[in-house]
Amino acid sequence: MRPSGMFVGASALLLLVGCGSAESPMRGSTPAPPTVDLSMLEPATCLADNLGASLGTGVIASEPKSIPDGFTPTHVITCDFGTNGDRDGDHPVGWVEQHRRGDLSAVLSAFRVPSDPRDPSCMTDQLVPPTVWLVDDRGYGMRPLVPQGTCGQYKWDAIEAVNTLPVTEKIVHQVPVGAR
Repeated sequence: MRPSGMFVGASALLLLVGCGSAESPMRGSTPAPPTVDLSMLEPATCLADNLGASLGTGVIASEPKSIPDGFTPTHVITCDFGTNGDRDGDHPVGWVEQHRRGDLSAVLSAFRVPSDPRDPSCMTDQLVPPTVWLVDDRGYGMRPLVPQGTCGQYKWDAIEAVNTLPVTEKIVHQVPVGAR
C-alpha cells in the first residue's frame, strides 16, 4: 500500500473509533437503571396452591415482599374468590383472575408506602385483600407486601389503586366444593 493510502486508511480508522459517543459517560448522561435480580421474580399465576384456592397444582408462590429496585411491571394480576354462576352445581365458587393494564404509578406508590410500627397490644378483624401480582412484559412477577397500620390493618390505598386500572382479561377458575 502506498504511504498516502495508509494515511487515508489510518485517518478513517481514527475517525470511526472517535465517533462512538458525543458525550462522556461521566457528564450529561443518565445512568442505566439497575437491573432486577431475576431470582426475586417468578411466573405470575393465580393457580398456586398457597394463594387461597388449593387446586392441587403443586405450585407454591413466593411470599409477598418489597418491590425490588429496577423492577418495572407493565400490568397487574389479581386473584380472589367470586361466584361463577354455578350455584347449584359442583363449582359454586370461582377463583377469579383479573388482568389489569394502565398507568401503574399510583399502584407502585401505594405499595411502596411503609407499614406503621406494629403495636402488639391491638389487632384488627378485617377482610383479606386479593392476591396481587405485579408483572413485567415477560409474564414474570412478584407479590408486593400490602402496607399495614399499627394494629395490622391493611392500608387499602394500594388495592384501591389496583382497582382503578381497567380489566383487560378475566378468567374464572372453577373451585371444587371440597377445595375451599
